[in-house]
Amino acid sequence: MNAAMPEASLTALMHLLTEQALMAMGVPHPMMKEAPPANPAVARFYVDLLTLLQEKTAGHRTDQESRQLEELLYDLRMRVMDLKPAAGVSAGPKP
Repeated sequence: MNAAMPEASLTALMHLLTEQALMAMGVPHPMMKEAPPANPAVARFYVDLLTLLQEKTAGHRTDQESRQLEELLYDLRMRVMDLKPAAGVSAGPKP
């Protein structure tokens, strides 16, 4: 394996999806000069993917992987709640 590439692992997948969610929230990647425009729908999609990953790997993760995934999801969910819905996209039913 190339020394510059990390080993394929559940942790690497979790971090890849987290990175994509953050960029969709408008958080700049360290290798980018400017923050990308926020896209709340895409951000929520990546959070949903991580949630699906959590559900489908239940009982098959190490304790460390489980804690890390829970922490990532908590942080992303808190951030995504602060996002405004994209124009023309419903944020769900109004109370």
